[in-house]
Amino acid sequence: MRRRLVQCVLASVVVAAMFTVGPAIWAASENINYVDINKIKAEGLQRSQVMEICSWLTDVYGPRLTGSPTSQKGAEWVVGKLKEWGLVNVKIEPWPNRNGFDRGWSNEKFYLAAVSPEKFPIPGTPTGWTPGTAGLVSGEVVLVTATTEEELAAYKGKLKGKWVMTQAAPDVAAYWSAPSKRYTPEELATMELQSPPPLEFGVTPPGGGRQGTPAAAAPAAGRQGGPGTPAAAAPPAGTPPAAAQPAGAPPAGAAAAARAAFFRSEGVLGTFSTAPRGHGMYTVGGNRAADPATTLPAVVIPAEQYGRIARMLAKNIAVTIEADIKSTFTQTPPVFNVVGEIPGSDKADEVVMIGGHFDTWHAATGATDNSVGSAAMMEAMRILKTTGVKLRRTVRIGLWTGEEQGLIGSREYVGAHFASRQALPATPGAPPPAPVAGGGRGGLLGPLEMKPEYDKFSVYFNIDNGSGALRGVYLQGNDAVAPIFREWMEPFRSLGMTTLTIRNTGGTDHQSFDGVGLPGFQFIQDELEYNTMTHHTNLDSYERLQPNDVQRMATIAAGFAYLAANRDEKLPRKPLPVPGQGRGGRAGQQ
Repeated sequence: MRRRLVQCVLASVVVAAMFTVGPAIWAASENINYVDINKIKAEGLQRSQVMEICSWLTDVYGPRLTGSPTSQKGAEWVVGKLKEWGLVNVKIEPWPNRNGFDRGWSNEKFYLAAVSPEKFPIPGTPTGWTPGTAGLVSGEVVLVTATTEEELAAYKGKLKGKWVMTQAAPDVAAYWSAPSKRYTPEELATMELQSPPPLEFGVTPPGGGRQGTPAAAAPAAGRQGGPGTPAAAAPPAGTPPAAAQPAGAPPAGAAAAARAAFFRSEGVLGTFSTAPRGHGMYTVGGNRAADPATTLPAVVIPAEQYGRIARMLAKNIAVTIEADIKSTFTQTPPVFNVVGEIPGSDKADEVVMIGGHFDTWHAATGATDNSVGSAAMMEAMRILKTTGVKLRRTVRIGLWTGEEQGLIGSREYVGAHFASRQALPATPGAPPPAPVAGGGRGGLLGPLEMKPEYDKFSVYFNIDNGSGALRGVYLQGNDAVAPIFREWMEPFRSLGMTTLTIRNTGGTDHQSFDGVGLPGFQFIQDELEYNTMTHHTNLDSYERLQPNDVQRMATIAAGFAYLAANRDEKLPRKPLPVPGQGRGGRAGQQ
């Protein structure tokens, strides 16, 4: 073990030397103004407002599902703060409602309790875009794990006025190690040593490849690092199996739709499900395309309460549950991004962007996913404006909605302002779909349709991996920026910025920029409790934020935006792929 550790550290030193000592000319070319950098650090670390911003976004306005009233109210508050700080061109910028957001949704009332054989409250929440109960309703619980038409036929005429549990009770793993962790020096050194990935342009499926969530198209993905992350970077031993499916899990796709239709035709009151996380946690999602006229109330509850009910049913003890759920639907809801900027000076027509997604899920207030990223980038803009540091390029903030449904807001923004790719038709002669930022169906890339702003864009930095401290940058396969970022990290080394990895990370909004060949980057962050406790769960609230980490996060983001804005040249770009080429191949500049 010791020998491996020494080898790893020595190799890390070699890699660092490649980035720092080898191309020594970079040191002179960047011309870092340490007077301004120290102003940024002093404002961000000594007079921070970031936790107060977090409180407003979470306590007052969260949760903020895309298209919900709280999303609109929260955005209006953000606009007011950005204007108060002196930003210009601040606005709520709609994106085309062509992405399945036919109706907005919010939950206004939730009451759930067992009333027999014993009375006890049941925590939980309705899944997104499901209807309410039309008042207080009560009924017995039935466990139905049947999935096929033949299996369901056995329940015909037996489910009217009942609640249906749709899966067997999951096994809950105990915590045998700390649920919160930071990267060790050895793990960071391993990230430095990762080999360059194939060139990929924003094609990792939404939600995959970050923070330990395996990318669907990259089976070898580890935490944060995306495809090919070594086994050494896997989640720690003892991490609850959040991605595991319990026995009897509900079917998907057409089978799920058929079963739901059967339940409704039989007069079922609603359905219950759970997630195998345990420890009082549950996760939520939702189907925005669901028709409330043909959809039953669906509730997710913790594994512990779900298991208790299932075990009583297994003993032939009847359990009766009452519920009162009120859901509100909004037709053609507003879908938008929030933008604002600080104008530059001699290079004002060129732009540096920072941002993160503004939307959240609704089990809690979305503190770590991703109110903290939005707050940190807002604070970064405040720092830049308050300190009065000179910015040659315009610095623009973008807070995106629709991220949880597929990076929609950022993709629409990139497509409207910078470039999009015409997705290739799946079959010969088929009409092509609407242009999108990034790849087309099946990972194929169509022709790049550039907007006038494309050549004026320098770089985009994104935050969306919880509230952990920033430790470096994922380079997305863009090795040309490595010596630049290596030097930029130096003033922030004492704040934890030490590591560059050539690897990709996926599942968040920097991919929308990377997908059209623009430099877009996500920071490496300490995991803390993101994978184990907060990601899309009922624990994702203000109390899970780490103030010192968040203050440093905003300060570093402000520093990187400042350095990018004042660099003589824009950031170098990766070569673009050839139109029609599948994902992962290298090609020359288009």
